Amino acid sequence: MEQFTCYLDAETTSGSHINADLLSYSAILVRDKDLKIVDSIDLFARPRISRSYECDALLVNGLNPYDIYDKEKHTYSNHGIAKKLSETFTKWKNKGHVKFNAYAGFNFDFLLTSHTWFSNLYSFPWLFSTNACQMDTLPLARNMEYYNPNILKTDINKKNHKIFKLASLCAMNGFPIKDSHTAKDDTLGLKNLTEYLKKNDSELFNKNLQFINKKDVLPYIKNLKYFYTTETFFSKTRQFACCFLTEHSFYAGYILAFDLKHDPKDIFEGKSNQELSKLLFATPVKMRTIKSNRLPLILKPEEKWVQSIQDEYSAIGKDELEKRADYIIKNRSEIATKINVILKDKFEEKSLDQTKLKPEEKIFALKPSKDTQRYMNDFVIANKMEEKQRIAQNFDGDEDLKHLSELILIDEYGKEAFADKDYKRIRKGISQRLLSTNNESYPTIPSQFLRIDEIRVQEKHDKEKLKKVELINSHLEKMSEDHEKYL
Repeated sequence: MEQFTCYLDAETTSGSHINADLLSYSAILVRDKDLKIVDSIDLFARPRISRSYECDALLVNGLNPYDIYDKEKHTYSNHGIAKKLSETFTKWKNKGHVKFNAYAGFNFDFLLTSHTWFSNLYSFPWLFSTNACQMDTLPLARNMEYYNPNILKTDINKKNHKIFKLASLCAMNGFPIKDSHTAKDDTLGLKNLTEYLKKNDSELFNKNLQFINKKDVLPYIKNLKYFYTTETFFSKTRQFACCFLTEHSFYAGYILAFDLKHDPKDIFEGKSNQELSKLLFATPVKMRTIKSNRLPLILKPEEKWVQSIQDEYSAIGKDELEKRADYIIKNRSEIATKINVILKDKFEEKSLDQTKLKPEEKIFALKPSKDTQRYMNDFVIANKMEEKQRIAQNFDGDEDLKHLSELILIDEYGKEAFADKDYKRIRKGISQRLLSTNNESYPTIPSQFLRIDEIRVQEKHDKEKLKKVELINSHLEKMSEDHEKYL
């Protein structure tokens, strides 16, 4: 099977992958064996009627708020771009195995795209996980720079921390991004940075990709007495010596490991579950979580990269680390049982949270039946308003799916798709949501007016930025007036 890498980037209306709408989306498909570009897309989409944007997002990506609603400049609707992305990525996956690569993609781009598919009624929004895997050059670059400090030139911020922003790394290493914070040029910058890292230390690069198949992580870790892995906190990457404890009892693919910085006897012996719970989760935490779907870097103690680092584990010494690991291995079954009880209690506490999720937030909670999934698929495939209207009637018994289908129909066809009474009801609900003066979990128009006031004070000497702010303010005023008509 041929191997490909798909580099991708999105510019959006918000920094929240749940509440963001796609404004532009670029992707490049590269054949791994010869680094040849075999296909690419560069798409522009309009925000949904049912959402407001964050003014900071538009200031970062430099987009004009009037342009992003212009059908000639942003040709796709949100539903349309979701469909185009699904068709394109499916076609690319049919060519062979694809590594989907985004910068900081584990925390944003992949979830953003899946949420976009979910809110557009895709019954299976996990296209990055079938005949494919997810890759993220940000943690890869951090890992490689940690173990090979000469591989990357990095700028330094005011706190004396190394800067790992994509544009900064590309500029510092000789291949600057032409127009940073545009999806097309950021995608090309990501490709250049990834290939640069591979070229300069292919052995360490490939070590970071050891677990392309996430199912390989658990058996590998289980067979090691102890191992090293990396995490980044507060802009600093560290390695941790760990011993496998147990699989997470609630989150599939999460592996719990004990940090051998601590003596496990001091933690586990003679402790009640209540005492143990406090100890395990007190700072510094005693357990580390390995996420098998995020290409974790797992190193054996004798590997040269581990040996090159002198840290607190070096001071503890291999003999003591093995002794601590032996204790865990000997008592693993009993320890795992206690941990699972503690996790069960914590999970039940979390489940008691009565905060009602909005339909758009239910990507992990919504469990449609097979019949409902078939209706969702039919709705997505349908190209005519009448077909979508007919299929949407099957969602009348499901408040969440009915809500999502109505928002799609109103975006795609406006008033034409509804009886006058229903159209007014839906538009009123949208307007009440967007004009809310409460502290909501999503961007509202009043919250963005407040943010504009803050930026005016913070950037009072930056005339160019203030011009952009006033343009956004005038557009928000127009949006506010349009929504007020439906209250």
